[in-house]
Amino acid sequence: MFAASIVRAQSPEGNTLDVSSPLVVTTTPGRAVIADFNGDLHPDWVLHNHATRQTAIWYMNNNVHVGGALGPTIAPGLVLECSEDFNDDNHTDYALFNPTNSQTAFWFMSGATRIGMAAGPTLPSGFELVATDDFNVDGFADLVLYNASNRQTQIWYMRGRTRIGRAAGPTLPSGWNLVGVEDVNDDNHPDYLLFNPTTHRTQVWYMSGATLIGTAFGPTIPSGWALVGTADFNNSGHPDYLLYNAATRQTTIWYLNNVTFLGAKAGPTLPVGWSLVAQ
Repeated sequence: MFAASIVRAQSPEGNTLDVSSPLVVTTTPGRAVIADFNGDLHPDWVLHNHATRQTAIWYMNNNVHVGGALGPTIAPGLVLECSEDFNDDNHTDYALFNPTNSQTAFWFMSGATRIGMAAGPTLPSGFELVATDDFNVDGFADLVLYNASNRQTQIWYMRGRTRIGRAAGPTLPSGWNLVGVEDVNDDNHPDYLLFNPTTHRTQVWYMSGATLIGTAFGPTIPSGWALVGTADFNNSGHPDYLLYNAATRQTTIWYLNNVTFLGAKAGPTLPVGWSLVAQ
């Protein structure tokens, strides 16, 4: 089990992990990979070791770390971007992206164990994979693409690892990053969650498929913290914010009802050398 508040993190087998690597502090906010890996209906966190490229899955119950397991090591050149069940086996999988050749890949998982892999579609030049969710409500996870140079988004409709269609999504305003996709207003359509690392403001873009139908500002994040993801951590039926302080490795969950802040609880502090963001 990984220790949530002590530096001597251990694997499930009791072997001490390499936590001697230097802390990597990102200059731009990254995105956390959040998904239910152990089938207990609670969102779990994927941790990254920048020195070894090892991943680890922390099993969570709301804001409490209840266990963990080492996940696969990410091959050089690949970035773990998202997690979703891509092969319809009721297990959450890894979705990876190679920024050099724009290739995507799916690593099929059973819990924290990789059991297979397959190449996904190659993205157009300039685009990267940033999120996954079911935008056309067909029961299959779709890909959200983002082009940092012109701030455009695209949604690629998928059937497993095969693209069956695509649609242009909204263009993000300058200075804002897409850090998560979740159904915020409970209309059965995934929405965009945006974060401005300069002003620390948050915003929800309400979507109907690939179409923007409305916006609302959410709470402002304190200085030193970044909004890195969203999920329903307390099973209230409303997505919450996951905040991360890269300098201290502290985490916090902000509970929300749509864009209204309801309260907060501290989450576990990550071991030295580990991060919630891959980049």
